[in-house]
Amino acid sequence: MAKMASRAFSQGQAMMLFEYALSLSSTVLPQLQVQQVFHAAGWLAVLTWFSVQFIRVYDKRWLWLITSLCWLLVLMLWQAPLSNLGLAFQTPSLLTLCVCVNAAWQDIKGRSHLLFYTAPTEQAHGWIWLLPAIAGWVLWLDTFGLMPWDIYSMGFEQPVVWLAWGLMGVWLACIYLFALAGGQMQAVNCWLMATALFVLTHAPSGNVWDAWSDPGLWIWAHVKLIHFIWHQRTRINHS
Repeated sequence: MAKMASRAFSQGQAMMLFEYALSLSSTVLPQLQVQQVFHAAGWLAVLTWFSVQFIRVYDKRWLWLITSLCWLLVLMLWQAPLSNLGLAFQTPSLLTLCVCVNAAWQDIKGRSHLLFYTAPTEQAHGWIWLLPAIAGWVLWLDTFGLMPWDIYSMGFEQPVVWLAWGLMGVWLACIYLFALAGGQMQAVNCWLMATALFVLTHAPSGNVWDAWSDPGLWIWAHVKLIHFIWHQRTRINHS
C-alpha cells in the first residue's frame, strides 16, 4: 500500500512538473492565433510597401491606404498567398513590420518614399543597414554550425532582450549627445518597437532573432548598403 501511495505521489509530482514546463513554454512560445495575426500583418505590410514602391506618384499619402485595403481584401478572400509566402519566405520579422509602418508614416507626413530618408547632408546613417546585414550573416553561419556558440538558441533567453534594451539606451544617448542624423532616431525607434512587441507577444516564433531579422530584411539591407556605397563613391568622384 505504501509503495502504491509513493508511486501515485511520484506520478503526481511528474504531472505537476510537466504542467509547469508547459506553462513555461506557453509563456515563451506565442499562441497560434498570435502567430497567425502577425504572419498576416507582416505580409500585408510588406506587400503594401512593395506596391507603393512600384507605383510612381508624387503624393503617396492616399496610395498607402488604397493599396493596403486592396491587399487586405485579397488576403481575406484568398488564403493561398499567405501560406505560400510563409513556406517560401517564412514570417516577416517584427522589425520589418515596424520599418514598413515607419515608411508609411513618413509618407503620410509628406516625406519621401525612401526608407529612413533624411536630408542629403545626413546620409551617413546609411551605414545603419550594416547591422541587419551582419546579423543575417551571423545567423546564416550559425545555421551551418560554423559559429563557436549557438547564436540562434540564445534568442530564447531573456538576457539577450535585456542586452538589446541596454544597446538601445546607449544608442539613444549618443543620438542626443552628438546630434546624430535623424534617420538613426527612426532606426532605433523601429528596433525599440519591434523589441517591445516581442516582449508582449513573443511573435513570431518565440525567438527574438526572428523578431529582429528575416531573409527579406537581410537581402534588402545588402541592397541599401550597395546603393549607399555606390552613391558615396559617385559623389566623391564628382567632387
